[in-house]
Amino acid sequence: MKKDEIKTGKTAYRKTIEKHLLRTLADGSMVLQVDRVWGHEITPPPGIIDAQDRGCDVVFNPNKIKTMIDHVNPAKDTASAIQGRIMRVWSRKHNIEFLDVGRNGICHAIIPEKGWIYPGQIGIMGDSHTCTHGAFCAFTAGVGTTDSETGVITGLWVCPPQKVIRVNFIGKLPANVFAKDIILALIKKIGVDGATNAVLEFGGSVIRKMSMEGRMTIANMAVEAGATSGMMMVDERMIDYLWPAIIRNYPDYPRSISYSTILADLQRFNSDPDAEYDQVIEIDVSNMVPVTTINYSPGDVVNVAEFAGKQVDQVYIGSCTNGRIEDLRIAAMIFSLIGGKVADNIRCIVVPATQYIYQRALVEGLIEIFIKAGCFVSGPTCGACLGMSCGVLAPGEVCVSTTNRNYRKRMGEGGMVHLVSPATAALTALKGEITEPTVEMCETVLKYHFIEKAAVQLTDWKEKPFETPDYGSLLSSVGAEKDRDFSGKAFFLKNNSAIDTAEAKSPKKNADTDEIIPAKYLNEIEKKKFGEHCLEGAPMSSEDRKKLYKSAIIVAGKNFACGSSREHAPWAIEGAGIGCVIAQSFARIFENNMFNNGLLCITLPKEIIERLFNEEPEDLLVDWKKGIIEWGDNNCVEFEISERRKDLIKNGGSVGIMLKLAAELQAEGKI
Repeated sequence: MKKDEIKTGKTAYRKTIEKHLLRTLADGSMVLQVDRVWGHEITPPPGIIDAQDRGCDVVFNPNKIKTMIDHVNPAKDTASAIQGRIMRVWSRKHNIEFLDVGRNGICHAIIPEKGWIYPGQIGIMGDSHTCTHGAFCAFTAGVGTTDSETGVITGLWVCPPQKVIRVNFIGKLPANVFAKDIILALIKKIGVDGATNAVLEFGGSVIRKMSMEGRMTIANMAVEAGATSGMMMVDERMIDYLWPAIIRNYPDYPRSISYSTILADLQRFNSDPDAEYDQVIEIDVSNMVPVTTINYSPGDVVNVAEFAGKQVDQVYIGSCTNGRIEDLRIAAMIFSLIGGKVADNIRCIVVPATQYIYQRALVEGLIEIFIKAGCFVSGPTCGACLGMSCGVLAPGEVCVSTTNRNYRKRMGEGGMVHLVSPATAALTALKGEITEPTVEMCETVLKYHFIEKAAVQLTDWKEKPFETPDYGSLLSSVGAEKDRDFSGKAFFLKNNSAIDTAEAKSPKKNADTDEIIPAKYLNEIEKKKFGEHCLEGAPMSSEDRKKLYKSAIIVAGKNFACGSSREHAPWAIEGAGIGCVIAQSFARIFENNMFNNGLLCITLPKEIIERLFNEEPEDLLVDWKKGIIEWGDNNCVEFEISERRKDLIKNGGSVGIMLKLAAELQAEGKI
């Protein structure tokens, strides 16, 4: 390109943002009008209760909100039953379409199945794997409960600026390498924080040939690399998948309009050929082999062959990552091809992701194959993926799983999870030990022909009339400004304070949300209860655990609170008496959630964090208004904090600020 040539092309992300942008704030954050807010029974109930307590239990548009039961399906105890009841009653009150037990499924499989996402849309949900729906050339993201709450009330979402990283998968994909292997290989390459505050745009010849099920698997795990969303371009395969929904839900299209015209219209959201990216990564898949995770991070990835022969106790085939019909077909065909039954030392659990997928698998004979092989087949549920129900591990047990996270204690106290493709999982279940599927075996499996049905199964829901809330009148619910003080005793979170080595005593890296608040407590709806279990999953000495509850500040290493979007992590920290976390870097959703609750995150360079760990001062003086931390004799460091985040602290969180913003935009006629 010549020096005087200027690229004018835009990415799909930029085009989508410009369509929805209402205001840009002083710190660069974008006020976006959302097309969809989705909710399940785990994260919204505390937000519903909070809105009711504030006197602002309203919704911006009931037709753009969809809710469901998906994590614990059906309820396993009184606490989860209460969560479900809250969602039922609230959805009924506001005329919101709600998919209850028997008509439901795992949210990130049922959202596209019901045609609740289209190219060029923005959608948010209190679930980190909402990035899945970027596979439909949409900008979709996981948010915390407070962002979900204010999204429901106002239809607005404040999003920080995003980088865009283009990832091109090229070459010829070996038959035994699947979408799961590809995304795990990428996470290994760039790290679990390699795409923080970024959109991963996936493309290349491999993606173009891939089914929508495979594309969703890749987009689903974009968050495991820290990404806000994973986006893919509109093509014939995407349109074919969504076709029933496009025809019904695009009333602007005349009935006589051609397929090619609709395709061209929706492809306007695709990235331009001359679009500029913050980074471009090219990966040749030709020599790839099946992979698996080891240890406790989605970034710790090795070839299955290197780990072959390891004994396992359980195989789990399902989840929002790999519980779709294509995944079940691959697994079932391996069972059918090899013959025999699940190994005596193995229990194999198969979980179709939605009721419709279960029905299709039943008609195709897949369920019969699984049952005859000795598998337990469950109805749709998130189940054991996050250690809540239906397949939780006992201490010391090993599970080969098609889920998306292998954090410490993820599927059960003391358990180990190895993430793999459905093919590797099925063969492992038959062999009784981790086994790599061969190219020849998978070539045979992929030759099986199935009679395709429409992927989208629409509901008969009719849009309801509604009145837009008067946001000006709701401003009375905004509380008075607060003068917070975050100074106090510091707790230094180490990799494992119970072990006396230099590495164990160094700043804790990649402290994940399952460590901060284990998933088994997520059926609690009172925020204050989470403080009793703060950092329960993190390895530390009993002495340090006592210190934690006497502290006001946590100091940690990089990528603090990676993983789930659950706001329960900040609630646990605040419930333990801690208002401030200082770290080398933070996961995007957690950092937003902290400020949305009026709490403080401080990012400091690695050398300053290491200095604090070396000195371990007992107390830290934090002046958040000036952006200064002081300790000891004349020790002082500065940190950055935007005016918007100061406002969040002063107002005790984002609810009041978002109501004020909605009132302003409503007065301007923008919403």
